[in-house]
Amino acid sequence: MLESISLEIANYWTSNGFLTETNKNCGTLVAFDWREKDEEYYLTEINTNIDLGELESKNFKYDDFIKFLKNYNFKILLGLVNVVGGPDREWLYRLNLLTKGNNIDYEEFVVDTYPTPVPEFDIPDNVFILRYSYDEYSAIDRMAANQYEFKTFIKKSKWKKYYKESHGEKNRVIVFCNDKENLVLHEEFIKGAQWVSAPKPMLRNELNENIK
Repeated sequence: MLESISLEIANYWTSNGFLTETNKNCGTLVAFDWREKDEEYYLTEINTNIDLGELESKNFKYDDFIKFLKNYNFKILLGLVNVVGGPDREWLYRLNLLTKGNNIDYEEFVVDTYPTPVPEFDIPDNVFILRYSYDEYSAIDRMAANQYEFKTFIKKSKWKKYYKESHGEKNRVIVFCNDKENLVLHEEFIKGAQWVSAPKPMLRNELNENIK
């Protein structure tokens, strides 16, 4: 249930002007964080600056993401990462094994920390941008960064019954939001505080060396 509702909300966003990316052919991973209260689950917040580490890599649907890239004829995947943070070694290693095995080139561009804006790229149609960094132009990112904006949206929507302020352990669903086809890329999993840690980004040359 949590996956279907999360995807339904994501589909509403992309159909109603919330996906306001700086770049074309661009998408981001959105965490829908649910919490249990009185034996019911409530969507308490969303996040776009999310951990992508060992926990997330275990059951991440890399194959579905690669299928998406191939279905839409993307030959190059450009990851926009923050100068500090970003996906860790394990997550990137698995992604690169599959992109390399499917003749998709993976490159990265480092974006400075906010308030430095995400640059606008002049890219050909066969390039897809996976944005790990914050984009102030994105309405979804603004809701993730500002709880009041998210609360205002959800309480005025048809999903208002699923919202309640709550604390404690998160039941997270990760949805890949883009203007082509939204996908659930990680089904519900428990995201406890013990899993929140500083990511270990891998340098480009180190990553390429490991997947030869």
